Amino acid sequence: MTSNVDQLESIIMHVFRCACRQGRLDIAEFMLAALEKLDSGRAESPQEQSSLFDAYREIAGIDASLQ
Repeated sequence: MTSNVDQLESIIMHVFRCACRQGRLDIAEFMLAALEKLDSGRAESPQEQSSLFDAYREIAGIDASLQ
């Protein structure tokens, strides 16, 4: 069963990706801050990758495509 926090993280990540695709980096920044806040309260194992890590990877891809 998915927890409420997991559902919220999934929704925020979806909005983050939509904002990135539409070039709304101002909105993506807010979503990234929300993911960072959720991640700061999580006690997960080092092997488990979070949506925050995925968001950072997507940002790296956006930055690389702009150059």
